[in-house]
Amino acid sequence: RFLLRLFFGGGLVGFGTALGNGCTSGHGLTGLARLTIRSWVAVPTFMVCAAVAATAFGTATDLPTQPFPEEDVVELDETVAIAAGLIALVLMAMGAAAVYRRLHPEAEPAVRLKIAAELLSGLTFGAGLSLSTMVRASKVAGFLDLGSGTWDGSLMFVMGGALCVTFPFHQTLQRIAGARPLLGGGFGLPPRCKPVDWSLVLGAMIFGLGWGTCGMCPGPMWVALGGKPCLDVALCILGMLGGMGVWVVMKKLEARRDARVVPEPDAKAAAKIAPPGMEEAKVEEAAASDIKAFSGAETETDVSEVKCP
Repeated sequence: RFLLRLFFGGGLVGFGTALGNGCTSGHGLTGLARLTIRSWVAVPTFMVCAAVAATAFGTATDLPTQPFPEEDVVELDETVAIAAGLIALVLMAMGAAAVYRRLHPEAEPAVRLKIAAELLSGLTFGAGLSLSTMVRASKVAGFLDLGSGTWDGSLMFVMGGALCVTFPFHQTLQRIAGARPLLGGGFGLPPRCKPVDWSLVLGAMIFGLGWGTCGMCPGPMWVALGGKPCLDVALCILGMLGGMGVWVVMKKLEARRDARVVPEPDAKAAAKIAPPGMEEAKVEEAAASDIKAFSGAETETDVSEVKCP
């Protein structure tokens, strides 16, 4: 029963994240820092739903301290641990760049540096989650479960500390006209004036219920699986992937349905000029566009090219 609960909670997390275009990272750390109205609606919504689910199910008392129980933690000097971690991250990023260069010798130096920078960012994110113990589902549930009797406010300080970094960064970025990444490409940020819709609110609610049920969101799931694989985390991830898969199928069905809706006066004219198979091609193109647009930080749109009123 407990394992089924983890799988079901992971499914809600995956589906809600896809439907609402974000989770604690996309909306919580990026959207709030950019003062995006959608994120300021989504974050309170999923926090309240998560607290309700965690309190109702007693998540904090039911979840074990896996995947990193206290007895498995090796005591190290804090300065030494941080220095060693930073050195390891840099070396791994350099190694990734070297491997990419060997596999793609024709690639420009900026492309290789971009790959290394992306790996370094991911490693830093994972290290931060691990050091802050946010990879422990029981630690997160200790904050969300208001009826456990042992409330733990760690999550509040971790998110607050992260916002102390992301807030000044994004506020500065928004004030620089035509800002672009140093290594090329775009930031992939949605416009701040994007309106609130039903999918955002419903997705945030579903994500919150899943988060409160299993105690994990997408980022910590992957970090925990890599740090110390166990059945609990694997079930959460399988459920999450299943939930996202359901969303993908829904988007494809929605695109197929919309493509078949042709205004009655133009139906005959469209049939005359449209070559065979064109309708199916448009369906697949629309579905692929919707799926590609999905990311943890909402739909990708270069912020420098969108002006909000």
